[in-house]
Amino acid sequence: MTDRIPGQRAAPFSSPAHTRPAEGPKGSLEWGLPVPVWWALIVGLCVLLFLIRITGPSDLEGYAQHRNVGYVMDLMWQGNWLVQHDIQGRILSKPPLHTWTIAPFAMVLGVDRLALTLPSFFAVLALALVVFEAGRRRFGLLAGGLAALAVVLAPTMSKHIALVRSDPIFTLAVTVAALAAFRAWESGRGWTLFWVASGVATLTKGPLGLILAAGGLLAWFWERRSDPALSRPRGRHGPGLVWFLVLSLGWFLIAWMRNGHDLIDKIIFDELLGQATGARKDSVPGENLPKPTLFLLLRFLPFSLFFFYAAWRVFKSPVADLAERRFERFLLCWVLTGLVIFSLAAHHRADLLLPLWPACALLAGRELARLAQRVGMRRFGIGFASVCTLMLLSLFLNYHSAWGKRAEREEYAEQVRAAAQALLASGIDAGELVHVGTPVTLQMYLGTYRPWVEPEVVLAQLRDDGEPRLLATDRDLALSFPDALLENAEVVVQPVFEWPSGERESAVIHVYRLVPQALAAGIGR
Repeated sequence: MTDRIPGQRAAPFSSPAHTRPAEGPKGSLEWGLPVPVWWALIVGLCVLLFLIRITGPSDLEGYAQHRNVGYVMDLMWQGNWLVQHDIQGRILSKPPLHTWTIAPFAMVLGVDRLALTLPSFFAVLALALVVFEAGRRRFGLLAGGLAALAVVLAPTMSKHIALVRSDPIFTLAVTVAALAAFRAWESGRGWTLFWVASGVATLTKGPLGLILAAGGLLAWFWERRSDPALSRPRGRHGPGLVWFLVLSLGWFLIAWMRNGHDLIDKIIFDELLGQATGARKDSVPGENLPKPTLFLLLRFLPFSLFFFYAAWRVFKSPVADLAERRFERFLLCWVLTGLVIFSLAAHHRADLLLPLWPACALLAGRELARLAQRVGMRRFGIGFASVCTLMLLSLFLNYHSAWGKRAEREEYAEQVRAAAQALLASGIDAGELVHVGTPVTLQMYLGTYRPWVEPEVVLAQLRDDGEPRLLATDRDLALSFPDALLENAEVVVQPVFEWPSGERESAVIHVYRLVPQALAAGIGR
């Protein structure tokens, strides 16, 4: 049995017209807002959140963003488009699509915080609009709008809207692939979009995206219990599968031929297998089973409460409408598949749950719409607007009035920026600096890309060629270069720069001139 009109082609992310929930008393309005106004509200909210984040103190030295910043510097200033290395000289840990998306903005704006974060902003904005369209076509206009707001306002998502990480783009690709898979399940066509979006997800963060996007299709087994005649997902996969292989394996094979086993060791063994099994993280799979579920509850409040209630209702009292029931079960299987994977993996991080949140938000949006119908639109609108206002205020305070470790990190980031400005004004040639442990943002402000060098390597070079070196470090030289190393290398150390000036013990950036003793003696004579 099917609820689709024979021969009718399903619109993207839509349910059949004769089963779609009503969107309002006139079929186009609900809560007094037409579709264009919802679009404007979503866009405006995303812009506001981005401005709150981007006008706050820099957090580029936190949230593990330094690697991605280094990749962009390597691409833009060294021309390494295929495979990038971070500022520590380590090969990339994930495929480079996220870095590639930053490149156009960096070409126009330069390598700065705005250019680095714009891809995340546009990914979150596109994600919210996709969720809105899917929600309004499947659950009604109000449910879709509230689901989109839940996507944008969830604390973890509002953090990622201005973060230099690949998670928002990965989440967008997984969401498009998952919704395309559901449409193809219903209509028997459209698998190409599923495979292409899965390829984009794989080129962003690895093959987990394909698994997450297809997880919702497990709902077929669930639906078949109540409808044995339900047709299984069908259609042509060939063209889409070719695109998936071209997008995912195409880059990997070319990169492997040029970089050898270092790439395989990093991406496959360190990241993919290492994170899953804990082989290189001193952890074991499943040792913290409840963590992902707790992360989902706590890091996406208050909307996560409505999701968990919606999940309970899907099990206890599924809706009678066939199309809506199939979609709610698809969404729940999407989430549960991800929770099982993340719960069994050895690596735990709340940000990993971002690809599950669009499905959660859609179910939460429907529950919020039901609540609005029970308590009345006016009362619900006042309450919801008040909650949103409080959340925006708390986000502003959180990102503009830091305390504890975050305050220390932001103060450090500001000192590094000031150090770079002072260093450029001092007349020292930044291109000659050899870096040992300096922060990535120092070189971002200096406009250089010089990977870190080990102290032993610097001293060996001094012994070999007898040429002096300008060395930049983030601490007193005695901490980076033990006295025994300096004595063995027969080096004369000449401090030439520190910031803050005159505060040697607490300075965040030091520059020294290292001169071989023989050369120093000759100069002295």
